[in-house]
Amino acid sequence: MIDFSQEDQYKVMHGVLNERQWRLYVATEAKRIGRGGISRVAREAGVTRETIHKGLQELEAGEVYEPGGRIRRYGGGRKQVTAIDETLLPDLESLLQPKGDPMSLLKWTTRSVAHLKKALEGMGHEVAQTTIRRILHDLDYSLRANKKNIEGVSHPDRDAQFAHIKARCHELEGQGNPIRATLSFRWTARRRS
Repeated sequence: MIDFSQEDQYKVMHGVLNERQWRLYVATEAKRIGRGGISRVAREAGVTRETIHKGLQELEAGEVYEPGGRIRRYGGGRKQVTAIDETLLPDLESLLQPKGDPMSLLKWTTRSVAHLKKALEGMGHEVAQTTIRRILHDLDYSLRANKKNIEGVSHPDRDAQFAHIKARCHELEGQGNPIRATLSFRWTARRRS
């Protein structure tokens, strides 16, 4: 038979339970032991006494875990950056191109996420690139990178092309027609001199 200590049992249970179940489990273990149980379980399970006290409060309040229910209370976790820094969203929107119709069907920016981060830092905002990507996604901006054509340069009227597509989309939408985006590729071979 394998020697299975109490610490080993706590390690196994910690790997199986979610954080709320774990908190309730260590609280019931501390309650089962009685006097000195909180300190002993905290030491053996490697948790803080505060975690056990929180679990005991939940047990006394009758808050048991129900499968499919919330693990954390509402409002738990970190606040979104846009809630903390109210000027971040307007400053980011001012950096995006074009600045035209907010109801536009096509939204794009000519700046990379790294350039947007640098510009926002210049305005006094501390923001990560992943946060900028999330905000752009929430604003329905496409997160596609600019890719160079084989020829090497983009069309000089590229913005005019997008403006034409945008106008055509509004026209078709006004007629009640669906809009579908498709990609077409043209392969050209470079000639060697």
